[in-house]
Amino acid sequence: MITPEAEARLRTALVSAAGGYLRNPLRQANVTCAVCTTPVDGFRCCFSCNAHRVHAGLADAVAPLTYAVGLRQSGYIMRGYKAKPPVEEHRRIVAMLLILALSTHTGCAGVLLNAPVTHWTTVPSLPARSGEHPLHQLVKGTAPGTEIPLVASPNVADPRSVNPDHYTAHGLLPRGSHVLVMDDTWARGGHAQSAALALRRAGAARVSVLVVARWINEGFADNRKFLVDLADRDFDPLFCPWTGETCPDFEGRHDRATTYV
Repeated sequence: MITPEAEARLRTALVSAAGGYLRNPLRQANVTCAVCTTPVDGFRCCFSCNAHRVHAGLADAVAPLTYAVGLRQSGYIMRGYKAKPPVEEHRRIVAMLLILALSTHTGCAGVLLNAPVTHWTTVPSLPARSGEHPLHQLVKGTAPGTEIPLVASPNVADPRSVNPDHYTAHGLLPRGSHVLVMDDTWARGGHAQSAALALRRAGAARVSVLVVARWINEGFADNRKFLVDLADRDFDPLFCPWTGETCPDFEGRHDRATTYV
């Protein structure tokens, strides 16, 4: 973890560079999905997250850090940070988002789930690709606990579906483990939830998912209006992605956590 002074400098740098177009995800009942924070029209969950619930062992909590919109700066960043070669400014912004979230809010996931984070992993691309994933490069020096690597299957018919066979955890987890899964973009959530199921097979008692960006299709339904309504809310790194408000106190609070167990 970084020092409080370094954390403060990073917050200032991130807000200065990207606070004007990044947005903290909104958690509001029947306005945004209780799992992934995408806009909904009077429902608790979006269509995809509701469909996922046929699977036992999904992530106990999901926390996007911001929204990403196609053909907008937020969307360019999520594509540019892992381009070949990467756009260095985009890579720097994604790195700051992650470092600040890990430093400031990892403990929040532990409080909400009554279990401190013990392990971490990143979600590989599907199907399997050679080389280190750009997200793993950014977090491997600052992620909390012990890494439990995930290996992607080389043969995947439908990579967007939820399927524990899409990934294999490298090793077994000790009793009571809480794994923090990190993914860069959530479109339908199939990658992250498949990773959660694979980790359950490996023995995870708790799985929380930290996502850099929840991808939003601006042209779908009333999404454009939703984004316009968020336009005056500049990004605040202190805003807790797990609760949608202030960070939970250390007596534990479950009212805003999304659990499936």
